[in-house]
Amino acid sequence: MHENDTTFPKKLKVILLVEDDEHFLSLEQELLEHLGFRVLGAARGDQALDIFRQRTQEIDLVIMDFYLPQIDGYQLLHELRTIAPQVKVIVASGFFGQEELNKFQQARVAGVIHKPFRAKQLQEEILRVLGE
Repeated sequence: MHENDTTFPKKLKVILLVEDDEHFLSLEQELLEHLGFRVLGAARGDQALDIFRQRTQEIDLVIMDFYLPQIDGYQLLHELRTIAPQVKVIVASGFFGQEELNKFQQARVAGVIHKPFRAKQLQEEILRVLGE
């Protein structure tokens, strides 16, 4: 990585990735690591909360699928905000329309990305949200 390469984060950022589909979790984790991030993966909302509680101070961003078993996206967002009100969250999902986008906005999510997405789209959204 070159010092003046502005397409990558300046320091290693930590992302909590929440994706209930194990195949997509693995692919997205690999992609994020390739883009230069450290990734903590969780396949369920309760697992994500446990990781977030233990490692809040080191997590820079949460990328989460919104349709999760056991704990739905709204509940997970609420719990994350209770622990760390300023947490930055990107919702990544293939199933939402204008009504959901309005709810995401009300919930103060920092970004939204539609699945399936390209690596460059994900990278641009992450860098925008992190202010890189």
